[in-house]
Amino acid sequence: MIADGVGNFLKVRLPVRLEDGRTVAYLAWVYLQAPVIDEFTDRVRNNTLTGHRFEGLLCNAIGPWGEELLRAPVVLGGQQVNEDGSIRRSDVLDSSHPLLNKVLREPWPAEFVLGDRDPRLHAS
Repeated sequence: MIADGVGNFLKVRLPVRLEDGRTVAYLAWVYLQAPVIDEFTDRVRNNTLTGHRFEGLLCNAIGPWGEELLRAPVVLGGQQVNEDGSIRRSDVLDSSHPLLNKVLREPWPAEFVLGDRDPRLHAS
């Protein structure tokens, strides 16, 4: 998404591993500089996106970590083509931000990440 006068944004997945083996994927917006969004768009059109990495800034408060992650630098990648030919969302792979790096690298207690939104608490 390119918002005139605001910036260039890409919706991505931010995977968070849970201690019980599940993974929660937050959807978030990442700011990309103009040359980066241009390269991303060109690579999508030319079908050369898979495996490429892009850098940007996280634009969302995420789960229990909230606004502490805003404007964290991120490395995006992991693009894959789905069976129908569509590109699935890019993943946040890495960050130099200490807390976001920890969020990406370490497993977290489900009750901390999901709280009462854990579907296992509401299963019949």
